[in-house]
Amino acid sequence: MADTKTNYVWSFDLSEYTMTKDVKEDYTAVVQSKKSLTIDDVARAISAERTEYRVDTIKNINTLVDEKIRQLVCDGYTVVTGSAQYAPSVTGLFIGDKGVVDPAVNKCEVNITPSQAMRAEVAKVTAKFSGNVRSMGGARISLVKDVTTGKTNGTITPGGMLDVTGTKIRCTGADGTGLGSVKLLKLSDQTVAASITQLGINDPSRLMFTLPTGITDGEYQLVVETWFSSASTLLKQSRTLVYPLTLKVGNGGSGGGDDRPEIE
Repeated sequence: MADTKTNYVWSFDLSEYTMTKDVKEDYTAVVQSKKSLTIDDVARAISAERTEYRVDTIKNINTLVDEKIRQLVCDGYTVVTGSAQYAPSVTGLFIGDKGVVDPAVNKCEVNITPSQAMRAEVAKVTAKFSGNVRSMGGARISLVKDVTTGKTNGTITPGGMLDVTGTKIRCTGADGTGLGSVKLLKLSDQTVAASITQLGINDPSRLMFTLPTGITDGEYQLVVETWFSSASTLLKQSRTLVYPLTLKVGNGGSGGGDDRPEIE
């Protein structure tokens, strides 16, 4: 049987809360999340604990379950799993009592709510302050777009261009000239996978650059170090901005076969 944890710890940083302009000392927690996992990782973890099941068996069953959940919810059913409840929903207001659907306002969506089991597991989590305070002054990387594919889901293309948007992200050196640094770090060990030395666009709200062609399959973090504060002001020390979404090349390095016999 799988080990059952009795407690967990989420380590978090503090980040300035910029919505309250008149309060200078309020912060929000930013959880230091670990690497992104795919169903491949989940299947391998289950197989390691329950050796009678092959990784491929677990993945195939999960694919069938996920597909059937999508079909049933879109057919109007509410589906409850061990982790979440999926419920059909129509958003937006209706003018009058005729139920006339305005496609620009009324959208068919799905509400996903944590199950009782998930809430009970989360209740075992303890929050622990990491000691880090992210003083960003509103600076942040908001979105990374792969120009080659047009996707903004974190997938990136070696040799392709990235279009990065945000606030106060112009990359400048300590004296206001040249570049600070733009890097891709391997998520697994935080080593530098690529250093970007040329930017096609380097504006306060937008960066654009070409990725090296030799980046291998895996998961990465985009990190920008800059002294930029405003058009007329530089920071006294550099500011490091980390894009919160994991960037992925290929399948993220997941893979690996399993030669145990199939369970009938």
